[in-house]
Parts: sequence; structure tokens; C-alpha cells
Amino acid sequence: MNIQDLPKHFEPSVQIMKNLLYLCGIGVAVTIIGIFFVPDRALGNLLLANYYLLGLGLAAIIFITMLYVSNAGWATAIRRVPEAMTSVIPVAALVMLALMFFIPYIYEWSHVEVLPHDEMLQEKSGWLNIPLFVVRTVVYLALWIFFAMYIVKLSRKQDNNGNIKPYTRSKTASAIFLVIFAITFSFASIDWIMSLEPHWYSTIFGIYNIIGTFLNGLAVITLMVILLKRMGPFQHILTEEHLHSLGKLIFAFSTFWMYIWFSQYLLIWYANIPEEASYMVHRQEGSWLIFTIVNVIFNWVIPFIALLPAWTKKSEGFLLRVCIIIMVGHWIDLFWMIMPSFMKDAPVVNIWELAPLMSAICAFFYLTFKTLSKYKLIPINDPLLIESLSQSH
Repeated sequence: MNIQDLPKHFEPSVQIMKNLLYLCGIGVAVTIIGIFFVPDRALGNLLLANYYLLGLGLAAIIFITMLYVSNAGWATAIRRVPEAMTSVIPVAALVMLALMFFIPYIYEWSHVEVLPHDEMLQEKSGWLNIPLFVVRTVVYLALWIFFAMYIVKLSRKQDNNGNIKPYTRSKTASAIFLVIFAITFSFASIDWIMSLEPHWYSTIFGIYNIIGTFLNGLAVITLMVILLKRMGPFQHILTEEHLHSLGKLIFAFSTFWMYIWFSQYLLIWYANIPEEASYMVHRQEGSWLIFTIVNVIFNWVIPFIALLPAWTKKSEGFLLRVCIIIMVGHWIDLFWMIMPSFMKDAPVVNIWELAPLMSAICAFFYLTFKTLSKYKLIPINDPLLIESLSQSH
């Protein structure tokens, strides 16, 4: 395909955009009602849904930066999709900052009356205290927003002049970002999720969350490019080779996720330290055991078996179904990590759980589609575009 023949813009359906806004609004309204009537569950699920949404934007910028630092050209033609996905980061950041006002309702370590009677929380109070917690959150979010906006801005700038400088600057910024992200997101996952149960700790919790977030992001990027092909813009751009490469990444990181999950489980089981073991014991009691089993099935067993043959990685319909399963699996994984702190007995899933998730998913698609429609759909002046377009053509 000649560069002159490439699609210039994407125009989403007006009706689809309206429906996404309506559904998002309904989800937000139900979540706000829940904060007044069932604050523990509503706030826990709001944290979960927003972490899910923020993770999609962060996974997108990880994908982009990994392409730059590895000098990979195969995905250049579809790079505008993860670039558009980064538009959710500022929105999710605002919600996360709003959650800072509800710290006493969410985190046990913030309760002043508990601290004098809990020696372990006293030892951790130098890190787990409200002022420092809020400052760290602001720093995490500010760094992620800055790098995401800067790298995406350089990509769009290259469309206008074709200069090689934005590309080389993007590679440098990407290398710096990946190091900063690995550190900050590890600490963020410890702050926002692990500290929900402050007596528990895991030395690999950070990498566990990084891999889970990136796996879900890969699934959503793949789902998005398949949808764009079916809508028309990527009809002559997305090939079996692109899908094969995305499928291999999903297969690899799904297996990596399982490796980290099992490593964490094995270390806790072998060490048998009460503070660590209680975390897994609770998640193997009653109905929580179902979530533990389904978590592994959705995030690894099904993707592993389904994507083992080469042809399934190239099958648009097959890959689309696997991506949806992984998206559901990531929500189950976050539910498994977060909600036992708010549901001491059996897990419950109803409107208070589904409404925040619905608003997050609808907000994601609305913001991504809207951003895609504002800018050129293909990075036409990228030096590696020809390599990407030549996949199997």
C-alpha cells in the first residue's frame, strides 16, 4: 500500500459515542449513590475500576516505549491506537486524587485509634502515613502524565515536518520512562493495593502488578486494532503478521503472569509466615476459592491453550475472544487482590461492583475513540512505517 493511500482520519459513530457517554454517566451516578449508602464496597470498587482504567493508559505507553527502545517497526502502523489510549491517564489520575479524600474509609493504617495497639503498623508508619501517601501519589501520577504526553506529542509532531529528531528524542525519553515506571508503579501498587492489608507483604507484588497490567493492555490494544479493522480504517493495514506478533506477546506475558503468580504463592506457602500466609488462606476459604481458581483459568489456562497453535494467533475472531477473556480475567485478578479487604466473608458481585467497572470501560472507549478522531490515524513520517506496512504485503 502506498503512503498516499493510507487512511487519514477515523470518525467514530455518533450514536456509539452517545451510548458510551450515557452508560458512563449511569455508572458514575450509581457509584456516587453507593458511596453514600454502601461506602466500603463502593469505594473499594471505585479504586478497583480506576486502577483498571489507569492501567490501560499506562500499558499503552509501555507498549509504545518498548517499540522505541527495541527499534521495532512491525507495530508502527497501529501505534496511534496505544497513543490514543494514553488519553485516559489524566482522567484516571483525577479520580485517584479524589480517592485521597477517602483514605480513612479505605485504608486501615490511617486509623489513628488503631496505631497505638498495633506494633507492626507503628513500624510501617514512617511510610504509611496520609501526608506522605498523598505526596507519593501526586508524584507517581505527575511523572506518568508528563512522559505519556511528551512521547505522544513527539510522535504527532513528526507528522508535520518529517524530521528525524522527534523519533530520536522519543527513544531517549522511552528508555528513561521505562526505568522510572518500573520503580514508581511498583511503589504505587504497594501503596494503593498491598497496603489495603497492611500486615501482609510480598517482595514481588510490584512486578506481579506490572505484568498483569501490561497483559491486559496488550489484550485491549489487540481488541482495538481488530475493531478498527472491522470498522474500516485498518482494513488494508492490519495483517495476519500483525495479529501474530500481538498474539505472541499476549501468549508470552500470560505465561509470565502465571510464573509470577505461582512464584508468589510458592514463596508464601514455603515460608509459612503468619502475616504472609493469612493473605492466601483467606483467598482459599469459601467462595473466594472460586475466584482464585477462575483467576488462573482466565489469565493463563485459557490464553495458553488457545494461543498455543500458530494459526490461532493469526485468527482475528479467535484472538478477539481471547482478548475479552483476558480483560475479564484482569478484573477478576484485581477483585481477588482488592475486595477481600472490604468483603470479610463471601464475595458479592452486583450493581455496586459492576457500575464503576462499566463507567471505566465506557470512559476508556469514549476517550480513545475521541482522541483517535482528532489526529492522523497513521504516523506517516515515521522512519519505520514502511517496515510495518510491508508485513506480509
